[in-house]
Amino acid sequence: MDAGIPWIMAKTFKDQKKRSAGSYFKAREKIYGRLAQLPVGTIKERLISGRKYYYLQRREGKKVLHTYIGRDIPEDLRKQMKEREKLRDELKKIQDILVTYISAEIKKIIQ
Repeated sequence: MDAGIPWIMAKTFKDQKKRSAGSYFKAREKIYGRLAQLPVGTIKERLISGRKYYYLQRREGKKVLHTYIGRDIPEDLRKQMKEREKLRDELKKIQDILVTYISAEIKKIIQ
């Protein structure tokens, strides 16, 4: 324990870190839950006989599946795909924080 920090403050700080890690785990689970509700894949444009058609492309195992969307991309699908992208970015940040936290905890145990 750091000699410069009173024991009670160090204990409070340690409890706060645990709560923070717990909140990151909860946030990660919420993001996973929301991602499960959103469409999976990417929107691909195909040009057939000079006309544009849109498909939702995704992978299932080794197969690449294409689901016809239409000649236009519905606005709600656009919003869902943007939301999915933002959630994936947020998930990446949370994962990085959790890896740092867990690595620090493992180092404490090893020492």
